[in-house]
Amino acid sequence: MNSVDSVMLSRPADTPDAMIIRVLGTTASAGWSLPKLEPMADGSSDASIMSYQLLATSPEAVDDANTAPEQIVTELRVDLLPPEVTTIRVVAATNEVSAPIAQ
Repeated sequence: MNSVDSVMLSRPADTPDAMIIRVLGTTASAGWSLPKLEPMADGSSDASIMSYQLLATSPEAVDDANTAPEQIVTELRVDLLPPEVTTIRVVAATNEVSAPIAQ
């Protein structure tokens, strides 16, 4: 994934301890598929930040006629978020976006 455009957090009504992370991102070219968020092993000692990497499957063949960037959306449901986590950070190839968790 080339970039993260936005990160939206929401809590499902049926499970208030869970968190839904919805990410809008942009690919470097057309044809990317299966976007997902992968948990990252955070090198920092800051337990208040949970980090995810925005990934997608690259196209099998590069079509030179279709190199325009595309927007994609993915969601991840985290069933139990540790209480000390106050920020969700999503990382892509060219940037990262952090979103505070509303208490």
